[in-house]
Amino acid sequence: MKAFPLLCVGRAGTCLGTMAFAGALPVIRNEWHIDAESAGTIQTVFSICNACALFIASWLSDYLGARRVYLIFSWLGVLALMAFACFARSYSSALMLMVFVGLTQGGVYTPAMILAMKMNGQAKRGYAVGTILAAGSLGYLLSVFIASVGAMTWGAPVAFWLCAIGALAGAVSGALALLGYKEEINPPAEHTGGPVTYAYSATALLLLIGYIAHCWELLGNWAWTPSMVAEKLQALNLSPMTIGLIVASTVHLSGMFSTLIVGTISDYFNRASVLIFMGAAGALSCVLMGYSASWSIGWTLLLTFSGSFFILGDSGILSAAIADNAPAERLGSIMGIRSLFGFGIGSFAPLSFGKVMDATQSWEMAYTVLAIGGTTACLCAILLRVRR
Repeated sequence: MKAFPLLCVGRAGTCLGTMAFAGALPVIRNEWHIDAESAGTIQTVFSICNACALFIASWLSDYLGARRVYLIFSWLGVLALMAFACFARSYSSALMLMVFVGLTQGGVYTPAMILAMKMNGQAKRGYAVGTILAAGSLGYLLSVFIASVGAMTWGAPVAFWLCAIGALAGAVSGALALLGYKEEINPPAEHTGGPVTYAYSATALLLLIGYIAHCWELLGNWAWTPSMVAEKLQALNLSPMTIGLIVASTVHLSGMFSTLIVGTISDYFNRASVLIFMGAAGALSCVLMGYSASWSIGWTLLLTFSGSFFILGDSGILSAAIADNAPAERLGSIMGIRSLFGFGIGSFAPLSFGKVMDATQSWEMAYTVLAIGGTTACLCAILLRVRR
């Protein structure tokens, strides 16, 4: 198997811990007796630590190389998931251990994208980023499926252990993919324009705000949509495995294809125009997903599946657009700043969602909070298109 496809397999494996808590959340809320705000707090802590790790790993990639950073964090991620599986038994223990999980999971994201772009060249940048993100979405899908089925069948600890074993397989696959890969490392010279200089441009500012808005919408959706779908499915008296498969597929299967399809399309068309459409469609999808909670299960599954396509689809385009405009020797640092702000601010979306949910007991109102992200991303893309 060639290096890039094997790297994608490894990337899917390293993502198995990202959605483990969200997948097991319907069972955990009952067993641990936690409310929606507390559950959102754990997911927010994960996202904040994830953002910090993204910044650190991205910055290190400029100096140590993306290959080395990717391998370090992928193996640390295995250890973090094993610790979570061993000791997470309550709200307080999960909150503390989630710090370690977030710090290790985030360290793989940007190095994987940099390696994907280097392995495929500039002409296929959208395809490369879209493919590696699609591999991540496959990992998220498997994570939700394994965690939900494992939690409902054998309990949350077993579910977390299954995800940890999958992450171990991913770390091995990534190591094999990069075994003979020679990466050219060009540490930034002191006189070259740095991330701060780049950030002063209007294009960079619009892309940054657009990415923050995208993360707000995405992280809130990933944290709470599995619970909404699982809650609707429980009335059908389906088996745990069936519920887990349906939840994982509706939330992450379409997203897996969207990053690949939309990223590749952006290589041939204006990226800003594609971003306008995806941002608007994502905002509308959030609103409709909220209302579908009170409709039939068929509408819920249909709108969740299509909504996940639009909510995740602009991720690869935003990353490719930033790489188009950033100095190559500073790409890691710039992606790190982007990720720090995006995931850092976006990490409060699950908490905000939970607060609105507790206050209103309304999925419609809670999902409207997420629609703010898609609307903002669309406006930024329109300004970017007009400027160009």
